[in-house]
Amino acid sequence: MNFAFPIKLNEAAIAYGTNKAAAGALVAIATSLSPTQAFTASPSLSSSFTSRRSYVPRNVHRSQPRRASTISSLQMSADLKVGVVGATGAVGKEIVGCLEKRSFPVGNLRIFGSERSAGKEVETKFGTVTVELFSEDSARECDVVFLAVDGDFSLAHAENICAGDDGAVVIDNSSAFRFTDGIPLVVPEINAETTKGKKLIANPNCT
Repeated sequence: MNFAFPIKLNEAAIAYGTNKAAAGALVAIATSLSPTQAFTASPSLSSSFTSRRSYVPRNVHRSQPRRASTISSLQMSADLKVGVVGATGAVGKEIVGCLEKRSFPVGNLRIFGSERSAGKEVETKFGTVTVELFSEDSARECDVVFLAVDGDFSLAHAENICAGDDGAVVIDNSSAFRFTDGIPLVVPEINAETTKGKKLIANPNCT
């Protein structure tokens, strides 16, 4: 089965195929392009990081605002803060593995899990990472967050993670938002342009 990641990283949409059913489509963000190539002339990704919604959903406690990410600063530093929620599961492990294999410019990898997983250490190319107990505030500190979780979890947390000026770009691997108006369900070869200005993106397949 072929999967594709729903963010346009360069002028042509990049799709990453895998025959591992558990992987999901998200892993194609770990493009084999160099950091400079990956973040050059990328309107969809740029607008996702710089276009911020002004509201914050109820029950979200805004942390101290951080400097808004821009495409130029990302290109210069190649220092993305990447979070993976559910990284100890099959899909999450595959996402982390592909970030490693394809040399995605991760400056800081954060892995979030349940109480059962919290405190465990995971060896990655980016160093030893201690699994953190998930919280929305912690996830919002990232630039990009992959949700390798079930639909109920995504419905409860995804919009809160990406809301406001200091929210993260969220790539949801569940089925929660696949038929939700205003949230792009993206196949890069067909409609990658629909990610423009969006901070919550649904993945079309996870099995």
